[in-house]
Amino acid sequence: MALDLGFLILLATVAAGLGLRLLGRLGLTPSHPADAWALALPIGLGGLGLAALGLGEVGVLRPWSIAALLAVAAVVGLLATLRSLPGLMATVRSSRPTLAWDLPLAVTLVGTLLTALAPVTDGDALCYHLQVPKVFLAAGSVGFDPDLHETVYPLLTELLYATALAARGPVACRLVQWLLGVGFALNVAALARPFLGDRARWAATVALLVPAVSNGMGAPLNDVALAAFGNAAIVAWSRWRDRPGVGPALLAGGLAGLALGVKYPALVLTGLIGLAMLAEALAGRLRGPAFDPSGGTPGRPLVRHALAFGLAAVAIGAPWYLRAYLHTGNPVYPFFRGVFGGAGLDEVLDPIKRPMAATPWNLLTAIAPMTLQPSRFDSLSHQFGPLFLIALPALLLERPKRRLLLLLTLGYAFLTLCLTRRQSMRFVLTAVGPMAVGVAWVASRWWDRRSLPARALVAVVVAVLAFEATIAAGRARHGIGVVLGRESAGAFLERREPTYRVGRWIDANLPPSARIVGQDHRGYYIPRNYAMELAHRRRTGLGARGEPPEAIVGALLRDGFTHLLLCPPEPEDAVEFDPTLGRALGPWLDRRAPLYREAIRDPDGVTRRYAIYDLGDAPAAVVAGGARR
Repeated sequence: MALDLGFLILLATVAAGLGLRLLGRLGLTPSHPADAWALALPIGLGGLGLAALGLGEVGVLRPWSIAALLAVAAVVGLLATLRSLPGLMATVRSSRPTLAWDLPLAVTLVGTLLTALAPVTDGDALCYHLQVPKVFLAAGSVGFDPDLHETVYPLLTELLYATALAARGPVACRLVQWLLGVGFALNVAALARPFLGDRARWAATVALLVPAVSNGMGAPLNDVALAAFGNAAIVAWSRWRDRPGVGPALLAGGLAGLALGVKYPALVLTGLIGLAMLAEALAGRLRGPAFDPSGGTPGRPLVRHALAFGLAAVAIGAPWYLRAYLHTGNPVYPFFRGVFGGAGLDEVLDPIKRPMAATPWNLLTAIAPMTLQPSRFDSLSHQFGPLFLIALPALLLERPKRRLLLLLTLGYAFLTLCLTRRQSMRFVLTAVGPMAVGVAWVASRWWDRRSLPARALVAVVVAVLAFEATIAAGRARHGIGVVLGRESAGAFLERREPTYRVGRWIDANLPPSARIVGQDHRGYYIPRNYAMELAHRRRTGLGARGEPPEAIVGALLRDGFTHLLLCPPEPEDAVEFDPTLGRALGPWLDRRAPLYREAIRDPDGVTRRYAIYDLGDAPAAVVAGGARR
């Protein structure tokens, strides 16, 4: 644990230093030390992720090259970080404490950090967010695995995880996401500072305590990462609005480009910021020369700024989309299959991903059902919480400034546009930043009033914050024994992660050359070449066309697979599960004894019947076409 914390401190120090150096060279360092760190952290982390991509593209993504990268980054950035610390500490000391807001924030930071120090059992992480960098490190390059289609997604966060895996392990990946959560909070505070001054951290508190955010901070996914990079881009855009110039526009575009490297919804955010900049240029033309900072043709310099923003965003973000296009013919693979000649998967935009009809009214009022019925859209763990529904409607009665309304419009437009494709809170956490500023601004107005209704409303807000903080702290209970040294990481995983137990058996009993195809989505703890059977079937159609069992086994053998992993739950509908392969191979399985069989009950109370079969272990050899010899 101490070494993982040491890696966190090293990464934060190096990343902040790199970002501060770049901001200083551009003359764009914010005057407030916390705001400088808010921009510096994503800049530095993004730079390290892009450097890791470069190492992978030339085939040297190895522990030694990653260590060299971190060493060079430390040499470049360490001094800048050290110089910034006195100012940052002075700012913290001079801030007026507000216990009702600061205590929930502190509890959440500590609770999410403790959660992040526990061994990784998050399903999506083990399926691809950690599996992809594991595959990349094993190969030393960033290739495309068609049975792991996420290998051509935007993978900036996952390449930061590759750095963490090479340096320490999966717990360090959790800490990378925790650090990005801190960066997200700093940027929300930077957004709020023009409206709230010293109370800007109230907005950071609102944002960080959103259950979907605090949950994501302790899991090695990429949802909080997108919120961090996305809100950094919004901060840079806001600073451009204060002092228009090519430099600030390039900075905003560069940060938007980094967000483009995290997740596809950043395309929506980048488009909205670009349109907002063009709208500012048009407004300047309409208002006349007084609005034109150069004194020339009204609005023309702002058009150049918008172009600078776009060029920077494309230059930084394009490598991910070019990679996907070169490997698949679709720059946003696997989405929009019909647009790109059939390259992609229809399942990723299946109507089931949109439980709410995407009508204008539903989208405009989406915050209500997403707050009141979170399990309909994602899960109780990934919800917004009630504060947005309580405070945002009240904000319109408080007559906010135009600048605040513009910020909220940007955030809500991002939310509604993303919901037209995928309706999941995890995909739209970037909108939490601007909306949290609105909530904090309303709460501040209520706080300053002495009326009984205002005090009652403030009490509701504080009670919600306290409740959300207890949720964040409560998540740490599952792994606290490991953090305190009362239980080993191995024993914890034996209890809570079935694939860890299966993986230990595989490591002890199957040859290193084994290649496994299996029904479990979680491949990280399986220490052999592993492909998810559902992904293989979606790509090849194998087993979905009524082929006889021998033909299916023969095709798997020809594809290089040596073993089969099955894990049907009891009962089969206890969790989302595709039983197609097990049913198709039923007669073949009935005539063979598995190499390994174990029923494992997971922490959710679901029992899965794991079994491993040798595909070559047959009464008669399988040859081309599935015929028997």
